[in-house]
Order: sequence, then structure tokens, then C-alpha cells
Amino acid sequence: MKERLYIGIDDTDNLESRGTGFHARSMGAAINAQKMGQCRFITRHQLLMSPLVPFTSHNSAACLVVDNPSAPLDEIESYCVDYLIQNSADGADAGLCIAFQEQLSRQLLQFGVICKHRLVDQQQANQLALANQLILHGLTGTHDGLIGALAAVSLCGSGNDGRLLWLAGMRDHAEQFLTLKQLYQATDITVVQSQQGQVLTNLESKIYMGTWPRAIWMGSEACLIVEPNEENPDEWQVAAKNYLKQF
Repeated sequence: MKERLYIGIDDTDNLESRGTGFHARSMGAAINAQKMGQCRFITRHQLLMSPLVPFTSHNSAACLVVDNPSAPLDEIESYCVDYLIQNSADGADAGLCIAFQEQLSRQLLQFGVICKHRLVDQQQANQLALANQLILHGLTGTHDGLIGALAAVSLCGSGNDGRLLWLAGMRDHAEQFLTLKQLYQATDITVVQSQQGQVLTNLESKIYMGTWPRAIWMGSEACLIVEPNEENPDEWQVAAKNYLKQF
């Protein structure tokens, strides 16, 4: 059985800097390059949008999914802490959370859902992390980013929230046609289905990837949502950007 580690980060940017998604992808690439584990997915999770919550643009947090971590946990933690301290933008309130799959209690999984709908404070997040023996750090600024980092781990760990910020091979095929078989060979997509839930099974089905190909996080794996090509009923295309942005 594979071991799965979740690394949540939040509030690493300001209006002039690279976004949290960029930093998540950079961290994932380094984890793979340094053979600390296999970062297969990076997810994006939308949190509460409210005037009461300070955020740069969309109040979203990111989570790296690392399968079969090979480096000691303290080495992975040290790398993530150092990266975020050195690379987070001026004025950012960067936070970090690290947890194994087996640490995700029912109460912890509920936390992310709560963060999508109401205000949560640092004390609540810290108490929950302590109760579940998670790694949780506020690293810069006010430390408020630890709330979103914990929420990202919670929502990603639930298996059914958010969309993929990064998936190996995905963006390489923008604006290309792939058969279902080629898509499975080129990426870690697990299932392709229509907006109505129809799962594609014909490996020769053609899919146009479009300019903004994004998978969603469903069943703790990457799922690609497609829609029929109106000009050719024998072909599919990745669902429209406006549709995918709801995830």
C-alpha cells in the first residue's frame, strides 16, 4: 500500500509577486528532483471569499500530494520551511502544514469545509493540528497562512475538492488532440467523464485538450471533465474554463 503525504501551503504572495501556485509547483519539482518522494499532484482549494479575510486575489490554498516519501519527514519539513521563508513575498503571511493520510481524522477533514464557509482563527487551527499530531507552521507575517495550509491538507485529503494546479504532462498537450489511450499514457489522469457523469471507456475516443486543460480532484485522483464537441459528435473536448473554475 502506498504511503501518501500532504503538504499544504498558503499566503506566500503579494500583488506584485508570483502566486502560491508557482511556489507549490517549484516545491514539487524540487521534491522530485531531490528524490524526497514522488510529487504526483498539486491541488488548488478555494477558501472563504469575504471582506473579513485578508487575501491577495482569490483566497485559495495549495496542496502537494507526495506518494511514497523516501526522505525522512524532518528533512522534508526543513526543506519546505526554508523554501517558504526564503521565497515568500514581502508582506505575505506564509503557512505550512504537513500530514500523512492516516493522520486525517474526521474532525480534521471537516475543518477544510468549514474554512470554505466561515472565519476560522489560528487558535482553532493550532489546536486541531496538535490534537492530530500534524506539522503546522506560521512562517512569516501574522502567521495567518497556517489556517489555509491546514485547510488545503484537509480538503485535498478528503479526496473530493479542488482542481489540479499541476499534473505531469498535462499542460504539455494544450491545444492538441489525444486519444483516451494517449491521455492515460501521458498523464496520471485516472478517469475521464462528461459533466453529466458519463465515463469514457473507448480508448480511441478523441479529446481536444483546449487552451486551459485542468483536471479536478475526485476520489483522491485526477479526473478530467469533458464535453461533446459541437462540431464533431465523435469527438470530445476539455470542459470550458468557466465551468472548471468552480472547482
